Amino acid sequence: MKRFFWVLFVMSLWGHLLMAQEKAVSGIVVSSEDGLPMIGVAVVDKQTMNGVTTNEKGEFSMTVSPRTKTLHLSYLGYKTKEVTISGRSMKIEMEPDMVAIDEVMVVAYGTGKKSTFTGSASVVKKESLEKIKASNVTQALQGQSSGVQVLNNSGEPGEDATIMIRGIGSMNASSSPLYVVDGTAYDGYLNAINPNDIESMTILKDASATALYGSRAANGVVMITTRKGASEKGQINFRSTWGFSSLAVGLPDQLSPDQLSQLTWRALYNGYLDSGYRDEDSRSYASYYVMGEFGNNPYNIDMPVGTDGKMDPDAKLNYWGDWRNALLKSRLRQEYTIDFSGKNKKADYFISAGYLNDKGVFSIQRFERYSTRANLNYNVNKWLKVGTNISLSHSVREGSASDQTVWLLRTMPTVYPIYEWDSATNAYRLDKNGNRIFDYGNYRTSWSGTNPLADDTYNKFPWTHDDVSNRTYFEITFIPGLKWRTNFSVDFYQYNYDGYVNSEYGFAAGYKGSAYKESDRNLSYTINNLLTYEKSFGDHSLSVLLGQEAYALEYKLLSAEKQGFPFPGVTEIGSAAVMSSMNSYTDKYRLLSWLSRVEYDYKDRYYISGSFRTDGSSRFHPDNRWGQFWSLGGSWRISNEEFMKPYSSWLDNLKLKASYGAVGNDNLGTYYAYQGLFATGMNNYRDPGVMVSRLSNKDLKWETNLQFNVGLDFAVFNKLSGSVEWFSRKSKDLLFTLPMAPSTGMSGIDRNIGDVKNQGVEFSLNYAAISNKDFKWTIDLNGTSYKNRITKLPQAEVNAGVFKWREGESRYNFWGIEYAGVNPETGNDQYWKTIYETNDKGEKVVKERVKTENYNEVTSDSQQKYLGDAIPKLFGGFTNNFSYKGIDLSFMIYYSIGGKLYDSDYAQSMYYRRGYSMHPDMLDSWTPENPNAEFPRLTTYYNYANYMSSYTSKFIFNNSFARLRNVTLGYTLPKNFTKKFQVNSLRLFVQGDNLVTIGSAARRGTDPEQSISGTTANRFPVTKSVSFGLQLNL
Repeated sequence: MKRFFWVLFVMSLWGHLLMAQEKAVSGIVVSSEDGLPMIGVAVVDKQTMNGVTTNEKGEFSMTVSPRTKTLHLSYLGYKTKEVTISGRSMKIEMEPDMVAIDEVMVVAYGTGKKSTFTGSASVVKKESLEKIKASNVTQALQGQSSGVQVLNNSGEPGEDATIMIRGIGSMNASSSPLYVVDGTAYDGYLNAINPNDIESMTILKDASATALYGSRAANGVVMITTRKGASEKGQINFRSTWGFSSLAVGLPDQLSPDQLSQLTWRALYNGYLDSGYRDEDSRSYASYYVMGEFGNNPYNIDMPVGTDGKMDPDAKLNYWGDWRNALLKSRLRQEYTIDFSGKNKKADYFISAGYLNDKGVFSIQRFERYSTRANLNYNVNKWLKVGTNISLSHSVREGSASDQTVWLLRTMPTVYPIYEWDSATNAYRLDKNGNRIFDYGNYRTSWSGTNPLADDTYNKFPWTHDDVSNRTYFEITFIPGLKWRTNFSVDFYQYNYDGYVNSEYGFAAGYKGSAYKESDRNLSYTINNLLTYEKSFGDHSLSVLLGQEAYALEYKLLSAEKQGFPFPGVTEIGSAAVMSSMNSYTDKYRLLSWLSRVEYDYKDRYYISGSFRTDGSSRFHPDNRWGQFWSLGGSWRISNEEFMKPYSSWLDNLKLKASYGAVGNDNLGTYYAYQGLFATGMNNYRDPGVMVSRLSNKDLKWETNLQFNVGLDFAVFNKLSGSVEWFSRKSKDLLFTLPMAPSTGMSGIDRNIGDVKNQGVEFSLNYAAISNKDFKWTIDLNGTSYKNRITKLPQAEVNAGVFKWREGESRYNFWGIEYAGVNPETGNDQYWKTIYETNDKGEKVVKERVKTENYNEVTSDSQQKYLGDAIPKLFGGFTNNFSYKGIDLSFMIYYSIGGKLYDSDYAQSMYYRRGYSMHPDMLDSWTPENPNAEFPRLTTYYNYANYMSSYTSKFIFNNSFARLRNVTLGYTLPKNFTKKFQVNSLRLFVQGDNLVTIGSAARRGTDPEQSISGTTANRFPVTKSVSFGLQLNL
């Protein structure tokens, strides 16, 4: 016992001696730019890895080991610095890092340094996101990152942008990326996320970056990180914007009633000539029947067009149906966000609330969102940390049930009135309340029974979304470097549609109105357990991650439609008489996963990483349920080599990296991919019946992506940084429907029998042109070029509308007839026809190519050819940021060079069709007096079905364009002024989005961003806007 007490005494004495030798160190950290104190700088004892952060005065105070000779200081946006301890108090200057080599970024299941990362990823920070007016977070990514193609293909408020990372991942399944919010896959609506709540968005692009997400990562991953408290002094931020929107690309000019009447006369006249009538009779008939082509006469005389095809000088319009002016408005968009944030040694918090009201540009549109978020992290003690993020959103969207409104605005003739016209009184008809009565045009030869303005008045088409999302975790630190973390997440949304078409007016009046109600409910859970170990020993650093994850999703739908409402204004379906349809179903999806990652660093020069994940998916048969996904990556920090020291004065970073791996895609468009399905409702007059609609296929499995990436990261002169990467992405085992014999009663069976390959180059450049106390100028440029090739098909070729799929060709290579222009003698369309002959070897070879007016001669495959690829040759973004004292200016241009567009919107308005308007280009159609016209003669003799189904190069155009995506000008009031009112900062700004679009599509009234496939579909056009706003920090 005496010996035991002596041991305790010696240990106690030794501990006191050690404590007596600890040194107290303090100091202040300032910026080298302006000498102002820096808040939140991390100051770390390199011997013990203990550290503190500077307070609001830039001061720090800590005790360090007696063996400690240097301190390590780091702060986002500044160069890391190591200083030798000299004396008890120090003044340390931090220098801005214009190339951000050691930037910390969010990666799969954790964080990592940009300098040590072996994969390919891009980070978009909140400062860049704030400059884009976006109702949906995806819209703000356009032009921000290389390798990422983003198209805002609809101007409908709240609509998702289309995002494709490094090419086309599948032929028939989804090519959309996986979205991850605060570390867990997100299943809610993206428009439920308030962009002002986002700290950063990280886009993971290669297998080394995405493999830990396994079967859901084939098309890349977009990681959204929400904000948290950053200042030890609590802050209040308020941001608001008000603005007005209009069409970014205006619709083509409207033909006036006079112009349309004359073109209609010309079509009738040529039609009668084509039918064998004499010229004199053709003229008379055309003049007599021209108004009959519309079903009504807006003029004050019976025959307003003379036999010479010109307007009678006595013809006066009774009315002009200005549909565009009635439906298109410059409407208000307003947004307000307030947040509260702060932190101390124990906790940090971020709480926000937001309101958005975006009315778009059509009278029938509206997107309104209420959102709130609370993020909290709390250090319970030295070994336990907990946290939770919760967000709530309620939104309402209203709009047309389809994109029919856009097509109407393109083709509704101005001879059709919006309101009923009384020819007896030469005035609009009024109802009992003195309001104009809407004209539904039952007499019209087109658009009969349609009036969108009346629909907006009497009908309703609202979608209501309620979203709840939660991320909760606890983290245990067992010993330094060894941590256990459990994450639990829930995503829930309730979607309700409450459509009603009134019982008194319009197309539903005949059956006393109709109502359609739909309720969709989606609930998903994710739980993962992660064990991480990080250790540095000498020149070596090791990081190991082991994890398990379980995911469950349940989707329910219930819908019903009824007709026949006895009372106007009563819209509940229980009061209607006739059940039109009723439906319900439930989808369930489960995923169980095991994952691991190892990262090794030697001397901060050589980095190796490896990832492995195995997934078991309920989409596939138990015999084929599990898939393995993996990656290997490595990088060499050349600039840290001893032999590179002579260049260290100007070479900040030079890193070569490469990775290879396999990731998967189980998003095959159905939750029951392998199971046989039955169709019900196959009843006879007495008994119910079912039919097999799809055969089961237990061999069905994942679509797999094999990805290879090699890249070079560089930074020089603390000004210019960037990266160049080459990637190859092979998608194999793609889902195709293999045709079956008609006698089976089924069209085909799904099989994994297709391959496609994407190869390309991407680059990004960042240049700090000027950086001093008063003036800063930075330039960012990124670009991507890739080629897509089909490498395996289930059959020699697959017809896919305007495309034909063949091995060796692009997924989006247009196929059709080569147009040969207008015949100046006849005014008819001409096409190139290939004449073949047989040579001496018995081979079929081309003899010559001739022009023909008969399209029936050129509709066979031997006469058609590939007409161009929709994929652009190069696309990207170009950004400039300027700041001078309190003034800031920025602009971003999105560009797309090359690629083809099949403009079916334009095509459908480039010929005569009874009762429809035409594109103003048809004013330059062929006549004997205008034999060199660009467009063919108008006639009623066209066969519409043949005209539109025979795809020709006539309507395939180069789709190069540039769009001024954003311009922002701001002014921050001087601090010495705002502090008088206890305001930390106040910034006023004006912002413009999509202000200018340059390209041939815009001239035709077509937005060039309608689709990645290069086809058009009368989508709601993208809008341009000018907004005014303020940012207030307290």
